Amino acid sequence: MVVDWSNQLLRSLLFAPGNHPRKVAKVASFGADAIVLDLEDAVAVGEKESTRAPIRAALPTYRDTVVMVRVNGLSTGLCLADLDAVICPALDAVLVPKVDDPATLRDVDAHLAKLEAREGIPIGTIRLLPTVETALGLLRVDDVALGAPARVHTLIFGLVDFTTELGVDLTRDATELLYARSRVAVACRAAGLAPPIDGPYLIDLHDRDGLIKDCVRARQLGFQGRVVIYPPQVEPTNAAFSLVSDEEVAAARNIIQAFEAAEAAGSASIRIDGTFVDYPVYRRALHKVRLHESAARQSRESRSQNPDDKGNAGE
Repeated sequence: MVVDWSNQLLRSLLFAPGNHPRKVAKVASFGADAIVLDLEDAVAVGEKESTRAPIRAALPTYRDTVVMVRVNGLSTGLCLADLDAVICPALDAVLVPKVDDPATLRDVDAHLAKLEAREGIPIGTIRLLPTVETALGLLRVDDVALGAPARVHTLIFGLVDFTTELGVDLTRDATELLYARSRVAVACRAAGLAPPIDGPYLIDLHDRDGLIKDCVRARQLGFQGRVVIYPPQVEPTNAAFSLVSDEEVAAARNIIQAFEAAEAAGSASIRIDGTFVDYPVYRRALHKVRLHESAARQSRESRSQNPDDKGNAGE
């Protein structure tokens, strides 16, 4: 699968422990925008090295989905060997945890380039998604984002490790995350990266309403999606990060049609129903329509592929 990163939605990144064969086999069946085979926190220390080969063997088995691997952090001494073992043409992106220094990304980027050359992959094809999840990482997030190599697509906010380090509890209103989420989102956009990915919703895995509210809250702060570790959360997460009302869709399509007609006539600044429309407004309208259409398409595909799915097959 060739990924069009400029248009790829990443509303949900569904994780599967690389040392659980059944979960690895099923992870792509839940409708997530991307799947992540994990070599880090979900894998016991004693099994990390032996998990590399099964992950590498699984990568070419997935079809029509974005496939990622989370390796261990560079400071663990396992990261480069993880990369050596899993890099192949079937891998789309690598997640690097606990990034708090731009130099980490430069080192990983250089190693990836060597491995891409080894595998006959064009340099820069495999993307990087660094995770900011420490106090130091947040303090340096601007430098991390602005100094990121070209292969870095966006940042992930590791809210669980972050709040653990700070000694604060996750709450349903998420006020404890407001500052950090905002810092990560602004840093990404200032650096020209895609909107960031939020961490998982773990307060209550069965609290669908709470999950949706938290997704909407993160979306309002500038996030495009979140990490998911419980398969039944994929569908509501995708829906929450795609929420566009029928009225908004109709208005967006009206803006697109009118602006494209005006642009063809040589104008890139018009008024529609008393509202000033230029390229940024036009692009925002395109994004809303794309989200709406993607959500509708995924809903149709999910119903046709899993008419009797109860949503708990991955537990």
